Amino acid sequence: MKPKVVVVQRVHQAGLDLLAQEAEWVLARDPAPEKLVEDVKDADAILVRTTPITREVLEAAPRLKVVGRHGVGVDNIDVAAATELGIPVVYAPGSNTLAVAEHAVMLMLALAKNVFSADRALRTEHNFASRFTIPSTELAGKTLGLIGFGKIGQAVAKRCGLGFEMRVIAYDPYLNAEAAKALDVTPASSVDEVLEQADVVSLHAPATPENYHLIGREQLQKMRPHALLINTARGPLVDEKALYEALKAGRIAGAGLDVFDPEPPEPSNPLFELPNVIVTPHMAAHTDESLRRMATWAAEGILQVLRGEYPTRIFNPEVWERRRR
Repeated sequence: MKPKVVVVQRVHQAGLDLLAQEAEWVLARDPAPEKLVEDVKDADAILVRTTPITREVLEAAPRLKVVGRHGVGVDNIDVAAATELGIPVVYAPGSNTLAVAEHAVMLMLALAKNVFSADRALRTEHNFASRFTIPSTELAGKTLGLIGFGKIGQAVAKRCGLGFEMRVIAYDPYLNAEAAKALDVTPASSVDEVLEQADVVSLHAPATPENYHLIGREQLQKMRPHALLINTARGPLVDEKALYEALKAGRIAGAGLDVFDPEPPEPSNPLFELPNVIVTPHMAAHTDESLRRMATWAAEGILQVLRGEYPTRIFNPEVWERRRR
């Protein structure tokens, strides 16, 4: 009998087709954790996107041998509980690098060129003369400041440094000096140094307790009045109230946000009222190509574990020798 994989939320068909070669996959009836405990009772594997995989869900599945995360982070999975229970967690690091990097660059360009103001002026007000009054700026020659210099930060640096001829500086406590040198990126000694020098600040740091409100009122005051803030990483990195105040007062020029705290954001979020803010619904990673990679890489990891093979992309390798069989 084929092993059973519970797919919590539907993923790209390519991933499902891969699973079907060696397993039986079923779509969960309800992705809520309290409902999921029923569907996973006889599951050998779980493939999850954003639903929390709690200890309760894991303990409800005595046959569970692996959890596959459709994405690059595992913050929605109780990894400590999985490790304690002998369950490997596989994921898809790097699968969305290009998608998120391109989205970050798109937000920079849209803000610098005031695209949405121009679109509204022409489309709704039929104001062709707005071309004389809507401000616009070039990225060439400006300084891009990266906070976080992992795969996505490096991809943004490559596109902006080589493509737009921007000066790029980056802060990361674990900065890869070799990668920085190859991309002609100047290492910064602190977040403050980035904020003080950059014309565009792009966040690519993880949402750890230490990074909560990494950009708050004090940090925003260090930014240049014409500076732009881009966040395609995680919502809790930014104090949204402080950001609203800074944008409203003109202490910084604009912000491009793909992530929020909480998610989904409240419809009454005051940032939505500001003309110098561009928002997208946490969709940076959702290109067709990225969704295909996330689904197939997660499925591949699940199948590797079910075969007894050491997975290519495992988040908790310490569990492998004492995993469930």
